[in-house]
Amino acid sequence: MGVAIPNASTMNWFQFRGITNELDSNLASTDYRQFTVSKNGEFNFKIADINTNIKIVDQNNKVVAEAKAKNEAAETSAKLGPGTYTAVISQAVRGVNEREYTLDITERQNIMMVSSGAQMKGIARAVVGNDSGVQKHTLTVAQGGEFVGNMSLPYTRWALMSKEGKVVASGDTMDPTKSGEDMLKKPSFKIDPGQYELVIVPPKNVVGEIPYQLNFIQKVAKAPESTEERPFDKIMREREARLKQWAAEDANKASTTSKTTPYKMSLLA
Repeated sequence: MGVAIPNASTMNWFQFRGITNELDSNLASTDYRQFTVSKNGEFNFKIADINTNIKIVDQNNKVVAEAKAKNEAAETSAKLGPGTYTAVISQAVRGVNEREYTLDITERQNIMMVSSGAQMKGIARAVVGNDSGVQKHTLTVAQGGEFVGNMSLPYTRWALMSKEGKVVASGDTMDPTKSGEDMLKKPSFKIDPGQYELVIVPPKNVVGEIPYQLNFIQKVAKAPESTEERPFDKIMREREARLKQWAAEDANKASTTSKTTPYKMSLLA
């Protein structure tokens, strides 16, 4: 019974583990693994073994993605259409044969942010070999604004990077005591329309698979109390002040009259 070819479009993540036990035309120790794509999508390819190269080749033998791991894990991403693809894993050092490798293939999510915010759902897994565990996705901001980021997974860092590599927003959950912190008290970030790379670094000591969410929520500013007096209020205030002034003046006149011109009774003869 043959080995089933995985469909990358139906899984958030899958992994190829094997041994480079064939020689290619350049005499590099190589292995070949196939997978299919049933609908348009973007995918990350991460090799966790140093001195190992990967190429993703389509059915026309065209290289659509490539990465070289030298002293640390390496990754690349590609937008793929429906079809069958081959992952070519080869050793960078000639003469190194029968070497184990681990290749992770994950969906690269394309999250859309509107004025109310956005939500990203992911899965944290234990890292293997020299893999850093970093996850990367695409965030497209259709409507910008001021947003607060809320990560559900403890001991996790995240950052939003512009195309120029500038960090426009970031956060972490390294302090569990702040997990229930009021959203309005968290730092907010002004994010303009455009396309960004969302980088997530989950903890390395994950057991099994742990789902998580990263929510971007629009920050609703509390309207400050207006100190400007309305015209109607000004009229009423001035009217009340005049009434009090007139009442005080009338009371003062009555008091003065009673003291200077006392009332005299006359008797008629």
